[in-house]
Amino acid sequence: MIIIDNKKIEELQLCLSERPAIPTPEQDVEFIEIKGRNGSLTKKYGFKDMTYSLTFDFLEDTPFKPAYRKAKLALFNGKKLAFEDDPGIYYKIKSVSVSEAENEIMEFGQFTVEFILAPFAYEETESKIITSQTTLTNPGYESEPLIVVHCTGTGKVYINNKSITIKDINGTMTVDSESMNAYRMDNGRIVNLNHHMIGDFPVLGQGKNVIKFDGDITKLEINPRWRWV
Repeated sequence: MIIIDNKKIEELQLCLSERPAIPTPEQDVEFIEIKGRNGSLTKKYGFKDMTYSLTFDFLEDTPFKPAYRKAKLALFNGKKLAFEDDPGIYYKIKSVSVSEAENEIMEFGQFTVEFILAPFAYEETESKIITSQTTLTNPGYESEPLIVVHCTGTGKVYINNKSITIKDINGTMTVDSESMNAYRMDNGRIVNLNHHMIGDFPVLGQGKNVIKFDGDITKLEINPRWRWV
């Protein structure tokens, strides 16, 4: 069954018309023909957003029109799509379009929802506190972690053979590789700290990732955000 933001669709008086397919992203690939070369030159880029459609029926003995209104509200506000038979995994909802409902019979209603999903399946992960050299093993595709750096000056964070410099920070700084933003929350307000970070936003590659730090950094909190294609 489908779960929208931790709410099972049965709670919205809905059921699926048929068992859903598993979303899979398409990679953006460019093939370049070069005269005199055998075969084409292939360039692989990122993955495209996924278009994913589901058709819903209303449960028996459900007042159709009020249930349809409530279902649309939940769907349009939805941020996560998950499957009950795949616990701990979710898809990020980027947008939703809902078709007009078929209502030829008073007690029956059916409609189709087209989701635009980000191109990965994400694991529900928690932050890990790192106080010394640590190895994190990524079981899936390259991930874009969320890192909270605790620092009393300047230091470097190393992930394998790459590093970022945290400069002149007294307190904490959040490095969000997904949004490519470095900041601190101050009484609910986002304080931009991108000018205090030098280097590319870190990623965790598939397999082992050796993580360490130096200088005035005292510890890291890393949410690895494991993801799959």
